[in-house]
Amino acid sequence: MDDRELDELFTDPAHHEVVDLLKASRPATPPLDPNFRLHLRAQLMAEARKTLTPRASRSWFPFNLTPSVLAPAMAAVAAGFIVVLGIEIYLANRPTGSPVAVVSPINNKTNVATAEPIEIKFSGPVDKAAVEETVQIEPATSVTKQWVGNTLVIVPNHPLAPNTTYTVTLKPKAAAASANPGNPTSTPKPAVAPTPVVVHFTTVRAPAPPVVPPSFRSAGVTYGFDSRLADSGKILAATWTPAGQLLVTRPGGLPGPATLPSQSPTATAFGSAPTTDVWLMSPIGTPVRLVAPGGNFPAAAPSGGLFSVWRQLQGNQATLEVRDLQGNLVSTVATVDGVPDRPAVWIGPDRLAYVDQGVLRLVGLHSPVVAATLKVDHDGSLAASPNGQFLAVQSTTGSVVLDLTPSTTRRLPDGATGFAWSSKGDLAFTIQRDKGTDLYVVADGKTSRIASGPSGQAWSDLNWAPDAASLLFAARPTEGINTMSVLMLVNRDGSNPIRFGPEREYSAPQWSPSGDLVLFTRRDEAGGNAFWTATSAPSGNDAAEQEALAEVEKFMQARIHGDTSTAQDALDDAGRAAYQAGASSLFSPAGTQFNRYYPVTVQLTGSNPNKFLVGVRIFIAKSGVETSFFEEQLSLTLQAQRYLVDGVKASDTMALGHGPTVVSVQILQAPPGQQVRVRFDADLKPDSVSGDTIQVKDASGQLMAARVSFDPDKHLAIVNVRLRPGTYQLVVTRGVTDINGAPLAQEYSAPLVISR
Repeated sequence: MDDRELDELFTDPAHHEVVDLLKASRPATPPLDPNFRLHLRAQLMAEARKTLTPRASRSWFPFNLTPSVLAPAMAAVAAGFIVVLGIEIYLANRPTGSPVAVVSPINNKTNVATAEPIEIKFSGPVDKAAVEETVQIEPATSVTKQWVGNTLVIVPNHPLAPNTTYTVTLKPKAAAASANPGNPTSTPKPAVAPTPVVVHFTTVRAPAPPVVPPSFRSAGVTYGFDSRLADSGKILAATWTPAGQLLVTRPGGLPGPATLPSQSPTATAFGSAPTTDVWLMSPIGTPVRLVAPGGNFPAAAPSGGLFSVWRQLQGNQATLEVRDLQGNLVSTVATVDGVPDRPAVWIGPDRLAYVDQGVLRLVGLHSPVVAATLKVDHDGSLAASPNGQFLAVQSTTGSVVLDLTPSTTRRLPDGATGFAWSSKGDLAFTIQRDKGTDLYVVADGKTSRIASGPSGQAWSDLNWAPDAASLLFAARPTEGINTMSVLMLVNRDGSNPIRFGPEREYSAPQWSPSGDLVLFTRRDEAGGNAFWTATSAPSGNDAAEQEALAEVEKFMQARIHGDTSTAQDALDDAGRAAYQAGASSLFSPAGTQFNRYYPVTVQLTGSNPNKFLVGVRIFIAKSGVETSFFEEQLSLTLQAQRYLVDGVKASDTMALGHGPTVVSVQILQAPPGQQVRVRFDADLKPDSVSGDTIQVKDASGQLMAARVSFDPDKHLAIVNVRLRPGTYQLVVTRGVTDINGAPLAQEYSAPLVISR
C-alpha cells in the first residue's frame, strides 16, 4: 500500500517500522456501519488493556503497543480516519481509570496572535518533565515552558512570525523508572500516549510590505477601538519593548498565564510594604512570563532584548539590574541608597543613565562612562536619542542636551521639559506658560516653536509617531481637580492639530514600535487608573498600490476557490499566454488545493505608478493539511483604468517544515542608498546572518557591496546598499540557519527593482 500521506505524517525514524507494516498490510474496506468508529475504538482499547503490564522502565505511556499489535489497528484507523489531536490516554497502573484527553484551544486556528502563549491541556496528570523534553516546534522557535496545573504553557521568547503555519509536536520518549513495580505503595509517575500529539496553527496575516511606508501625519491616522489590559490596580506601570510586547509592573504575587502564581515575596524587607514584580505581557494583556521578581521601574533597551529594572534591598538600598526578556540576570550595574522613583534611561544598547540622590549618573555595561556632573530636578525630564549620542537633561540649573561623543553641552530654552526623541533624532519638548503650553522641536541644530496650546490647557506626555511625522500628547485643563485628559495629534511642523480618539479620557500615550497600537491610561468610575490599548492605522499614501493589491486579492481568491471566469478576467492576453505556456499553474494540481496566499513583496517597476511587481506565496494543501508552498512574481500593468496581470514567474515548490524560510521582503529608500528588510519565520543563529549569506547581485551576477545587520527579536535581517535604478537579485543562501542548526531548505532568491 503506497500512501504518501502516511509518509508525510510519520517523518520520525522511530515510526518507520510502523509505517512499513502499514504499507505491507492491506486492510479490508471498513463496513459502512454508523457505529464502526466506536466499535473500532473499543477494540483498540481492549487490546491496549491486554498488553498493560508493570515494567521497571516505561515510556510516557503505561502500556506497550508493539508494532505487531499497533500496525493492524492503525491500518484500520488510516483507512477510516486519522487522529491528530484529542488523543485518549490512560494513567500508569490504572487500567480502569478515566482516559486523559489532550487538547489545545489554538489547534487548526488561522488567526493566532504572534505574541500569545501556546497552551496544550491534559485532562489528567502526566509526567511533566518527560512531556517538556519532547516538545518540538517548527519553524524553529526559542521558547520557555511552564505548567499551570495540567496545562503546558509554551511561551515564545520572541513574537512569532506572521503569515506562518507552526507545528507543535509532543513525541513519545523512553523515560527512567517512575515507580517500584514490586512496591504497591509506591506512586508511579503519570504518563502520556504512544501516538505523537500534533498541534497545527497559523499566525495572523500581516499587511503587505508597502512600496512607500504609510504616513502618520495627523490627518491620516485612524483611531480604531480600545480595550483594557487589566482591572484598575493590576498594572502599575507599562512600557513597550522594541518587539512590540509590554514590560509591566504588577503588584507582587499576582498570577501569570492561566492561574500560575508569580511566587514572588509579598512583602519587602521592611515588613508589611507590598512588593512589585515585572512581567513580560502580550499586547492584548496576557501575562507571558515573570522576568523580574521584586522589580520596579523597567526600561527596555533599544536593541538586544535587554531591559533594566530597580530592585529594593534590605538596609534601604536598591540595585539597578540588567536582565534579558527571559528573566535571566545579565548584570548588576549600580547600587544606590534610598528608594528609586523613576526608571533608568538607556543610552544606545550598552549604557544607562539614572538619578542617584538628585545627581545624574552614567554607567556602561562593558566599560566606564565619563560625563559632566549634573543635579536633576525631582521631577526633571531625562531622555536619550535613539543613536545614543545625545542625552537631554532637565537639571537644577537649566535644561541642556549633552553630546556624549565629544562630551559637549548645549543649553535649551528655560523651562524646557517633557523631552521626547524621534526615530530620526529630532528632540521635542514643552514649556509651560501662564496661559498655556508651547511645543518645541529641535531638528538639524535649530530650535523652533511649532505650536501653542490654548489658554488654560496644559500639554504633557509627548510621544513621537514611529515615522516621526507627528506628535501625540495629552491635553488637560489647568483648572479643576478631576478634569479629563484627552489625546491630541499634531504634525511635526505644528500643522493640523486634531483631537485623537472619541470623547473619552486618555493619558500618558505611548505608540507601539510598529504604530498599530497606542498604550494609555484611563481612570475608572472608582477613581483608579487602568492601562488600555487602542488600535491605530496610518494612512496609505499610494492609492495605485492599493488598487493593484486589490486586483491581486480578487485574482488569488478566484484561484483558491476554483473560479475560472474571475481568474481569467484578471489576466490580459500576455498573462493568459504565460500561464498556458507553463510559467505557473493557474489552479492547483489534481489531488491538492491552493489553501491560502499572502503578498511577500510589492515593488514599483517604473517611474510612474502604472506597473507593479507583486510577489505572492501560495500554500498547497492535501486533505486539508498544508504540505508545501511556492512563490509567484506577478507583473501588473494599468490598462483602461484597471490593473491586469500581464506576466508571471514561479519558483520551485518547497516542502514545509524543512528549515527556516523568508516571510517577506521590503525595499525602503534610506538616503544615500536603500534598505532591504528580510523577515524570516524562525529564530535564527545571529552569526549565520551576514553579508556572506544574504547577498544582492546585479543583472550580470556581480556581488554588490552591502552591510547586513540582524534583529533577532523581529527575525529581521537588514541589508543596507547603494543601488542605481535597475533590477537586482536578492539571494539568501543556505548558510542561514535556525537555532537548531537547520539551514534553509533551498536557496531563496527574489527580484529587487530600484525605480528611482
